Amino acid sequence: MSQQTSATGSDRILLAAEECFAQFGITKTTMEDVARAANLSRATVYRRYSDRESLIVACVLRRARLNIGPARSYIANCPTLEQKIVEGMCHNISRGRRDPLVRRLVSPEEMMLSTTLLWRSGAAVEMTYELWAPILTQAQLLGEMRKDVDIRLLCEWIAELELTYIGQDDDSPEAMDRFRRKLRQFLVPSLEPR
Repeated sequence: MSQQTSATGSDRILLAAEECFAQFGITKTTMEDVARAANLSRATVYRRYSDRESLIVACVLRRARLNIGPARSYIANCPTLEQKIVEGMCHNISRGRRDPLVRRLVSPEEMMLSTTLLWRSGAAVEMTYELWAPILTQAQLLGEMRKDVDIRLLCEWIAELELTYIGQDDDSPEAMDRFRRKLRQFLVPSLEPR
């Protein structure tokens, strides 16, 4: 049984959309392609998702939410706030690079559309906030992080950094170590209590 026939409703459409994105590319996938892959009528797809852009955002949100639990568990095992931020961001970037949909979203061919959608819809920041806000709020409560840091704005910056690094061609260990050094030198000190 394929994923489409075992899934129902929106999940069925989202799984079909992801298959189409992998096959045709995000910008070239049509709602008709998705309907055909899901074995549904176009009208059914349009009833769930008013346009291709909302379908793309829904796919991104679905995949991001699948990763929030494992990412939170990973971050929770880091003993200090510095390690939570540095290793947590590096972990998210590595996962993003291994995820075919995320990798495609940040590719040069798809970047214009996906960046516009992710930022205009607020999905990138919302997913980052959903993951990081409890961790950062707890750090503020424990006195590990400055109380005046705007957590939503910080999550926006984290989202920008992570998407930028997911899209970079150089995914060598040396490049990731250089990113760690930048986080330790610039980001972490800006959050420490004075």
